[in-house]
Amino acid sequence: MPNRRIVIDTDFEGPPASAHGGYTCGTLAPYLPADAEITLRAPVPLGTALQLAPAGDGLVLRDGATVVAEGTSTRLDGVAPEPPTLTEALVAAASFPGRHSHPYPRCVGCGTGRTDAVALRLFPGPLAGRELVAAVWQPGDGAVEDGRIRPEFAWAALDCPGGWAAAWFGRAGRPAVLGRMAARLLPPIEAGRTHVVVGWLEGASGRRLTAGSALYSRDGVLQGLSRQTWITLAAPGARS
Repeated sequence: MPNRRIVIDTDFEGPPASAHGGYTCGTLAPYLPADAEITLRAPVPLGTALQLAPAGDGLVLRDGATVVAEGTSTRLDGVAPEPPTLTEALVAAASFPGRHSHPYPRCVGCGTGRTDAVALRLFPGPLAGRELVAAVWQPGDGAVEDGRIRPEFAWAALDCPGGWAAAWFGRAGRPAVLGRMAARLLPPIEAGRTHVVVGWLEGASGRRLTAGSALYSRDGVLQGLSRQTWITLAAPGARS
């Protein structure tokens, strides 16, 4: 892989003034064979020329001298849960916790302050009777190319449901940021008018939360699977 310049457009904000984690990971993933695992080392700046370069068997993304992300190939083993119906996912989305209090309202994935065409508007809420959150996603024109979902948008769609599941079931009590994400996409991911995404908590240790998420077609066909590590932000004045 030759050195490349990567710019994350300002439309793809996650936490304030930094790039959406899943979208960033999905932008880098096609440069790696097999399943990709991306570790975010620092907030990824928006609208800035970043340098992508090979590093050993993987890749590294730098903002000047600062490493902001590293990537490697992995094998993502895991079993996706039975998907909810579209109706169940719609009911869950109506209980999205972020409707009342959202730490990142400008998030391109799940931000309640975004109504523009780029925003995914994923609103994951608890699924009745199951340890899952679920959301409905209707990909916009920018997320689709030749009738298929672009990989960076599939990764972005897998991001926020995992984060909300981690926060909800892990009872984090504080905002969290994505630290690491691995995903397997099951091509071709044909774009429908409606898709369902679910997220679940896998474990919690201190401020570190592990989660999974899965993307399905409207008819319940698995289209993508991810595992994620989230870091709960420390309270102001607390020692890290």
